[in-house]
Amino acid sequence: MPKITEKIEQLLEKREFVSVATATRNGVPNTAPKFFFRAKGDYIYLIDYVIGKTITNLKENSLVSVSFMDYESLEAYRLNGKTQLIERGKVFDAILKEWDKKLLKFSTDRVIEAVRTGKKSHHFELEMTERFVVLKIKITDVIKIGRRGDIWKESN
Repeated sequence: MPKITEKIEQLLEKREFVSVATATRNGVPNTAPKFFFRAKGDYIYLIDYVIGKTITNLKENSLVSVSFMDYESLEAYRLNGKTQLIERGKVFDAILKEWDKKLLKFSTDRVIEAVRTGKKSHHFELEMTERFVVLKIKITDVIKIGRRGDIWKESN
């Protein structure tokens, strides 16, 4: 049975970013926001630059924790798993092509929101640097923390 329920998949699809926690082999923690790409079955896919501490940590210790919040229900989710780095090949190329479309939509939505609300929008590049990697994370644990502190966990 997949660890990522339909509800969690829908919550993730509404996000551009999620928080990712990693640690060195010696347990030194690091957390940073990452671009969310897709949830499918037992896997989530994230996009990250190759120049940060996250990638260095994942090369030493592939365990990762991804967290995000459902603002409507005030429930928090933590997805734990093991990461595979995809840096080249057919899967990488297919994701890159689809990612370009998602990034364009993200940028367009920001501009439309700025025009609609009158808020100033900061310009950023529409193209992703070529120095990035796909994080393919096999989810092993799903933890939900309710607004009253109740905890639900599903594990292998």
